[in-house]
Amino acid sequence: MPKKINARLLLVPATALFILQGCGNPYQNGKNEKSAVQQTQKITLIEPCHLVTQQDAEKILGEPVKEAVRTEKPIVGLKLCMYNPVREQSASFLQITLTQNSFMLPDGTTSASIYNRIKKNFDGTRTDISGLGDNAFIATGKLYILKDSYYIMIAAGNTNREATRTILLEAGKTALDNLAGLK
Repeated sequence: MPKKINARLLLVPATALFILQGCGNPYQNGKNEKSAVQQTQKITLIEPCHLVTQQDAEKILGEPVKEAVRTEKPIVGLKLCMYNPVREQSASFLQITLTQNSFMLPDGTTSASIYNRIKKNFDGTRTDISGLGDNAFIATGKLYILKDSYYIMIAAGNTNREATRTILLEAGKTALDNLAGLK
């Protein structure tokens, strides 16, 4: 009979230890509940090729373009879409980059802070553009736009040419129109 009592005595503390271990688990006490909820929520990422589609690029550039080349740099939340012309002799191209907070590392920098640092770097050499996004400017062959938590950069060549500046502005307006429909 003593052997049965000893077995029961061991079973009670072992069961209690198992139950208490569950109570002390940080996943059970709510500490990581927010993290678990965040992981199950779907994060919507916007692709730059949706801001300016292939058809948009062809209309803006006035010529057929190849299928987009896509790249990304998650460390800075950047996605890139590059449209090159079908005609090899053409110098036209359209490059759209999109930096968005939802594609960045948590606790990192924001798309607005990246935009503002770049804008500051071009003090004295940029042309500010009003009426395009929350803030916009042209410098070094590119159009830079900040809209909400999205930083859009569009390149199309040398901005000293009026035709290129027109392409940049048209692409910027198209990107913002399409962004509004995607959010």
